Amino acid sequence: MSVRGIMPRPTINQDKTEDYHQTRFLLRQAWNTKYISQLGAYKRVLTPFRAVNNAGDLLCRKNYSCGGPSQVASSRPGLSGLRIGAIFSNCDGTNVPGSSCNPKYVYDSSNYTTYLKQKANVKNYNDTSFAGNHYNTSQSALRHAHIY
Repeated sequence: MSVRGIMPRPTINQDKTEDYHQTRFLLRQAWNTKYISQLGAYKRVLTPFRAVNNAGDLLCRKNYSCGGPSQVASSRPGLSGLRIGAIFSNCDGTNVPGSSCNPKYVYDSSNYTTYLKQKANVKNYNDTSFAGNHYNTSQSALRHAHIY
């Protein structure tokens, strides 16, 4: 049983590097891990790379807008009733939030390589045994494999 967010005591000097800590920070703070709960019953259309990096709409809807951020202040002092920078809502009832990014942006191959390295670290993020086991079962299997 593992406890979420708990990291075992580092035993190898490799785990004490700045890159290791920065990768764990990025996985915890920057990755969009909430997208699975946002989808609900709908199936993700976007690739996992783009979904994790918030690089497009999860359902790949074109010209979709349902609320969201405005680039311009919505009201100015002294101008009552005048709305500047209003966003027109065109909600579809899925309750899946729309994207507020440039979905046509083409990422560099180095970004994808970084994503693959981070994805490998996600698999062992909460592993308290450092990819080993707690009960020595692998040692038992090796002993059974040897013929005395």
